[in-house]
Amino acid sequence: MDLNELTDGRCYLHPMNEALTTRHSVFNVFGPIACFLGLALFACQSPHPHQAALDQLHELHKSVSVAYEQLRALPADSVLASARWASVNLHELELLMSDGHIEITKAEGAIVSEVSRARRLLKDHESRRNRLTQNTERTQLQLNLLAEAIAQNATVDGSGTPIDSSYIEQQVAIETRIARELIEALEETIDLAQRGVVVAQGARADNDSLQVILRARLARYILEGVNTSIPEDS
Repeated sequence: MDLNELTDGRCYLHPMNEALTTRHSVFNVFGPIACFLGLALFACQSPHPHQAALDQLHELHKSVSVAYEQLRALPADSVLASARWASVNLHELELLMSDGHIEITKAEGAIVSEVSRARRLLKDHESRRNRLTQNTERTQLQLNLLAEAIAQNATVDGSGTPIDSSYIEQQVAIETRIARELIEALEETIDLAQRGVVVAQGARADNDSLQVILRARLARYILEGVNTSIPEDS
């Protein structure tokens, strides 16, 4: 999933509404917290002609917040340390095996595969996490702004497009799609990170042992010029 395509340039602010414009600047400072409080306030007001849309936006905001908090709960230092470990050690294994005279058994190959798997799972975690943080803040802001425009019965959006029932239905559908894609990306990133850390931790001891073996095997070849081919596992 391309995290850069989760949101677009939509704007629901009424161009002449000072209250909305002021609130917009506040949201840029306080981010998700202000957005959540705003949506919660809308949800507690008396029924609105488009209350169903407001309720849906409120629930979407809550779901995005829950998924994002789960990502934040991941120990970033531990995940990034595992990612670095996997990258460094896979590179080391590849260097040790780069000599055509050094062969490995199936069991040893499985160890290399696990280190490689950990690297794949954890690859780009930091950049994904940063992009998801930005996308979460942007999506929460857009959800809140659309809810506010609906709740205050704004007649046109920031681009001058009339706000009517059809517009509201269309924009809620767009926000729903974007929010769900964001939640999916958050959950995917969490899953990849959790599995990657587990795989990396499980491969550490075997990786250390294998590197010792490969270094000894390579040293023997260099010093003695003997064939270091290893018979296949039975």
